Amino acid sequence: MDIFIKIAPRPYDQLRRHIPAESAGREAVERASRIDHSVDGVLFAGYSISCNEEQARIILETAKAHCPEIIPNIEKAINIAREDSP
Repeated sequence: MDIFIKIAPRPYDQLRRHIPAESAGREAVERASRIDHSVDGVLFAGYSISCNEEQARIILETAKAHCPEIIPNIEKAINIAREDSP
């Protein structure tokens, strides 16, 4: 199951600082793609983290401790991936 977590630059930097170096989630965070796009004139600049469910859970646990404002983004990404999964 592929999960795509979209977050703003500040929480992304917090994740990078706090996610354990030896964790599977670290690899996903390091591979994140920078995204800049506009929808209806509103600019979104941030990152898209492509990960599997194990990595998403590690990212979620790190967010709970260090950047709780992105917890809903992560949970939503997990739920969307589950719904789209066969």
